[in-house]
Amino acid sequence: MVDFVFRSRLSPAHHRALEELVFFNPRQRDAEAGITEAVDLYGAPAIVEDETGLRVVVGKRDDVRCLFALAPAGHPAAGEVQLAGIVIYLRISTQEMVVLHIGVAEAYCRSRRAGLEVVSALVRTVRAAARRLRGVERLTMLYLQGRQFRIAIGSGSQRPATADIGAALAAP
Repeated sequence: MVDFVFRSRLSPAHHRALEELVFFNPRQRDAEAGITEAVDLYGAPAIVEDETGLRVVVGKRDDVRCLFALAPAGHPAAGEVQLAGIVIYLRISTQEMVVLHIGVAEAYCRSRRAGLEVVSALVRTVRAAARRLRGVERLTMLYLQGRQFRIAIGSGSQRPATADIGAALAAP
């Protein structure tokens, strides 16, 4: 299991890896219906660089949030990290947050387990953020095989998001 670090901004050194993940990801075909729906509703993603680093925005909303999963790379003592995944999400109402885009770097797609680990970690982190916001009751994902998927945001008695995501991704 990888200990991911989550950031809302990336160093400009990750620009090429971010472009590959967002725009040239070979797994986009697997989520084509969800991607099309998200772009139609909220706008196309774009990479923005400012003095704080890189982030991804969408054309029709200025309140979108972006979260990057970074994994250790190279020698651990050197502190090098590589981009493992991204999730772009938005609060669309008092009660609901929606995941607009989610992507896993090619290096983590070599096995279903590694890819699921990245997706699960990103969704867990967004779900934890949603739990801290007053009124949010659900997290909706658009990418799962052309259908929406909702995760309840509630007390600790709920099933963990990983179980929900794993079951959904395993569904035919």
